[in-house]
Amino acid sequence: MAGYDDSAVNAYDFHHSMLADRHRTESFLRAILATVRAGDVVVDIGCGSGVLSMFAAMAGARIVYAIEREPIIDVAREVVNANGMGDKVTFIAGSSVDVELPELADVVISETIGNVGFDEGLLAWAADARERLAVPGARFIPSDVALHGSIVEMPFESRSIDRFTEPLLSLDFGALRRLAVNNVMWTELSPVSLLAEPTRLFGGKVGLVGGLSGSARFGVRRRGRIHGFGGWFTAGLTDSLTISNAPPNLVPSWDQGFFPVATPFDVVPGDTVEVVITMSMDGATWTWTIGDQAMSTDHGKIPLNGADDGNERGH
Repeated sequence: MAGYDDSAVNAYDFHHSMLADRHRTESFLRAILATVRAGDVVVDIGCGSGVLSMFAAMAGARIVYAIEREPIIDVAREVVNANGMGDKVTFIAGSSVDVELPELADVVISETIGNVGFDEGLLAWAADARERLAVPGARFIPSDVALHGSIVEMPFESRSIDRFTEPLLSLDFGALRRLAVNNVMWTELSPVSLLAEPTRLFGGKVGLVGGLSGSARFGVRRRGRIHGFGGWFTAGLTDSLTISNAPPNLVPSWDQGFFPVATPFDVVPGDTVEVVITMSMDGATWTWTIGDQAMSTDHGKIPLNGADDGNERGH
C-alpha cells in the first residue's frame, strides 16, 4: 500500500490562500483588463489554478498559453473548461524555459513573485520569455519588481535561530544554527520592528536583466538591537497600479523575508549600518552583509526557507 501523500491537500491550501487574497487577485484582474487587448496572444507562466489565464481570456485574448510544471495543471484545465473558456486557453506542461510556443506572445503574465520579489527565479524565466516567447516590445505583468527593506529588530526570529546553540542531551547541534542563520526566513514584519527608514535595494524592468545586487546605508532612528534585515517587494502591474507586501502587509498570501545576522548587535539613534545584498539569477542563492557580518545561503547548503514546497507557482 502506498504511503500517505499530502501533496494534494498542500496544493489546495496553497492555491486557495492565493485566490482568497482579494487584494492580490483583484489587482491582477485590473492589470490584465488594462493591458490585454482584443486579439492578443498571451502566455501565462506558472498558471497555477488558471485564474490569470481566465482573466486574460475575459479581457479579449485570442489565445492564452498556460504553462505549468506542477500537477495542479490538471485541476486548472478542469476549472477553465467548467467556466467555458477551454477554447481560449491551451495548457502546456513543463517549465517555461524548456517549452516552445507555436506563436509569440503579445503579453506575458506571471504571478511568480516571491516573498522578496525574486526568490522564485523571476529574473531568469522573464529574461528567457522576453528572448524566446514574446514579440519585441511585449507587455509584461508585472512590468517591474524591486526589493525594499530595512534593518530590523526581530527577537522572536532570533530566538528560533538560537534554539540549538546549547547542547541537547549533551550532544552538539550547533550545525543546525549555522544552517538557519545562513538562510532567508519567511516571517511577518511589523512596522515597529523597523530600526530605520526603509529603502529600495535593487530591481528593475521584468525581462531586462538589471543589477542583481544593491546596497544602502541605514540611519538608525531608535535604540534597539539589530537581528537582521527585513525585506519585501514592490511590483508594478501597470504604469499606474502597484502591489506590495510592505509592512503592514495588505496581501496576506505573501509573507516577508528576514535575512539574519550571526550575532545581533545594539544600535542607538545616529548610528549608520550598511547593508549589501546580492542574489543569483534563479533566486536560489543570496549573500548579505549587515555591518561587518557576511552571510550566504551557499553556506547553508539548503534551499531558501520554504523554497522546496512549490513556491508561489511552478513555471
